[in-house]
Amino acid sequence: MTTGAQETVDTCDLCHGKDLVAFATQVGKTTGLTFTFVQCTSCGLKFIGRRLTAERNLALYDESYFRGAGFDAAVNYVMMEDNGDLRRGENEGIIGKIRVLKGESLELRILDVGCGTGSLLRALRDHGYTNLSGVELSAFAANFARQATGANVATGDLLSAPLGAARFAVINATEVIEHLREPSAFFPRVRELLAPGGVFIYSTGNASGPYARLLGPRWPYFHPEGHLVYYRPETLTRYFRRAGLDVFVPTREQRAELLRCEDAITNSQLLYMGASEPGTKGTVFRLGARVTKRVGLRAATLFQGKCFLPLGVRR
Repeated sequence: MTTGAQETVDTCDLCHGKDLVAFATQVGKTTGLTFTFVQCTSCGLKFIGRRLTAERNLALYDESYFRGAGFDAAVNYVMMEDNGDLRRGENEGIIGKIRVLKGESLELRILDVGCGTGSLLRALRDHGYTNLSGVELSAFAANFARQATGANVATGDLLSAPLGAARFAVINATEVIEHLREPSAFFPRVRELLAPGGVFIYSTGNASGPYARLLGPRWPYFHPEGHLVYYRPETLTRYFRRAGLDVFVPTREQRAELLRCEDAITNSQLLYMGASEPGTKGTVFRLGARVTKRVGLRAATLFQGKCFLPLGVRR
């Protein structure tokens, strides 16, 4: 049901269940509207049950969002482009994952979905990768990325992007899949675009991780205007299998390397969220970055819980 700027989602996207239980409400930062968080009792997927319409949702991703004035002030992408050190760890961690999963070849065909202003594409280019593409929903950010990287960046979402017959060895989606309105359409498209043996790398919040469990409705990842879906390892595994993707099972050595990559990503994300986010929340992120230097990055990585989410691979 749609009324004005919002619509009600009464069916789970993953299992099509209709027994949904509300567990929190939150007022949106930019719209002032009230949003309802629900959980499907059948499969456990958490999502926004009363969300913005597609038109209002798309309007969130204008230039102001990428300058830190949108619904999530922790992502001031333009500021981060001016200070490359803030995202260096995140980019190095992702590139490290690519090397662990696909080897050292610089000729891999790589697609960055939700590439934003092009930070990862530029880092890949600087490491010598030559076959790079991006997809970005925001016209402002897509144009920024094209100018900054010279890569082929399509404006739009993954379902509509004109990628032709291209098949990719790696598809990356950094902090993207929580924004999806229809994950059940996204993951099959990922599978379609992957070459056999291709891998799907991503990061998103872990709704069953220690951080989320400890804070409950106060988990900072809850941004109901733009973060529409909240995953657990089990729900992502189910999405993957429905789409025809296998869950990547690393060796012990690969697992250790992937965890080191996650450590770099965790520290980098704490740094740039602390630099972007004003007020108390930014102070907490900055404190978190300092604490990791004392107690070790691994503790922060495990506490955040993103490292427990599965990676996808096409047979």
